[in-house]
Amino acid sequence: MSSSNKLDQIDRSILAALQGDLDGTPEPYAAIADRIGVSEQQVLKRAHRLVEAGVIRRIGAMIRHIEAGIHFNGMVVWKVEPERMDEVGTLFANLSEVSHCYERPPFDSMGGTLFTMIHSSSEEECMKTVTKMAEIVGVSEYEILFSERELKKVSMTYFED
Repeated sequence: MSSSNKLDQIDRSILAALQGDLDGTPEPYAAIADRIGVSEQQVLKRAHRLVEAGVIRRIGAMIRHIEAGIHFNGMVVWKVEPERMDEVGTLFANLSEVSHCYERPPFDSMGGTLFTMIHSSSEEECMKTVTKMAEIVGVSEYEILFSERELKKVSMTYFED
């Protein structure tokens, strides 16, 4: 932010509220606004300005899948030809079963470059989803890496209260 756009107390309060878990309410920004004594529109406008200025890199939702009853998580590494990456990535990213979809450099001899995260209630359900995905795009080379335990899932901390 430029020197004329330094963080004021309202910006700091918004950042402090955004650094933790959002309330489980349908309108979390309204709850933040009520808590700090400004309008929801002001919270949204200032948060947008903080993102534009690079103070906040991104605002995203994170599911605590174990608490939600989702116990099987499979990171699927797909071997997709470079010329099909956009097509296949777009198809996968639009599936409701996929929470993450991104391209990465190959990490082993298999050479997989498209990664998708699948969450399900059982290993069998996860396998069915992956089989369906493979059939949809006609990709047969993939590897599933199942999560064994969750090591870290915390929000960014900007300010200590």
